Amino acid sequence: MSGVSTPMPSATPWVLPSGLSIEEHPLAKVPETDEMILHPLDNLNQEQMLAKHADEFQKSLPYESYYGLCFCTIWAMQGNAKLETMYDSDTPTPDHKILAGVTRDGKIIFSTLNAPPGTTNQFRVLATYDNHWVLELAEEKQVQTGQIFTYSFLGKIFVDGKSLNELYGYDESFGFQTIHDRPFYFYKRNGKIGVSYDGREIPLSYDLVPHYGCCSGGQLNPRMAQNIVAFFGVRGEQWNYVEIGVFNSPNP
Repeated sequence: MSGVSTPMPSATPWVLPSGLSIEEHPLAKVPETDEMILHPLDNLNQEQMLAKHADEFQKSLPYESYYGLCFCTIWAMQGNAKLETMYDSDTPTPDHKILAGVTRDGKIIFSTLNAPPGTTNQFRVLATYDNHWVLELAEEKQVQTGQIFTYSFLGKIFVDGKSLNELYGYDESFGFQTIHDRPFYFYKRNGKIGVSYDGREIPLSYDLVPHYGCCSGGQLNPRMAQNIVAFFGVRGEQWNYVEIGVFNSPNP
């Protein structure tokens, strides 16, 4: 996994040699999630900011391969074979983990222990690109400080059964999708969040990118489409609305 040393992006598009474009809009305050009201600090109002790439969000990703509201399996085709998520909740471990994995035409090809979140689906993505398959799981993490327990959801991405967290020393990895048919995801290492595109890391140095939220908190989750993702990135107390995509290349 190679890295890219980058300046901070801005509302003016910053385009990588790969064709990936990054546009970051600083916000005056935290988004108002009830009606999703944003307060840009640059020269655009909310309507102008969201209109620029609105057409890109009409090109949706395969619904069956990405998280749905139900606590159900998701699936993807790899050639003529059907990949599908599976779990075994009958034999939980003492730390409340269960087996979660992937089947190919009904036969298990991968499984791992996972602590499923209680309020949202543990299966986030099951997708394919080139000759690879990708599984993304959300896992509940419990941290005890004295007598206080706090809970959070962390992401784990597996490519062909190999953990990206273990391979690259990530605290977590999440938000997998393909952009212009190349793999894209968020990663967190040493407390800082960046993105990876087509095998190259882009260290954007966010302290927070909300994800895996449910109910009203879900309004802050990344919004994905075929060639673009929109999300909120926070550095310190500064919230930013960010759009990343490949916009000037024809679809393959």
